[in-house]
Amino acid sequence: MLTATIDAFQTPLPIQFNTGDVVTLKEGGSRMTVTYAGPVALNPGDWLICEWFDEHGELRREMFSPASVRVEPRSIPAGSVLWNRMSRAA
Repeated sequence: MLTATIDAFQTPLPIQFNTGDVVTLKEGGSRMTVTYAGPVALNPGDWLICEWFDEHGELRREMFSPASVRVEPRSIPAGSVLWNRMSRAA
C-alpha cells in the first residue's frame, strides 16, 4: 500500500535554462547570455556558462550554479540605454 503523497503545487519545479536565455545574478549585476546549460567535467550537477560585456566593453565568461541566477526578459526598455556612453559618428 502506498502511503506517501506528493503535492505538485507545493513542490516548486526547478527552472530549466536554455542556451540564449538572458539571466542576472540574484544579488545583482550585468545581464548575461547563457551559452551552455548542463553538466561540466569534474563538477557535480548542472551548471550555466554565461557571457556578458563588462563596464569596459570586454567580453567575460563564467560558470554559475542555476540557483544563483534569475531569468530576465530578452529585451530592455529604451529608457535604460545610456546614450552618453555610446560614441556616435559625426
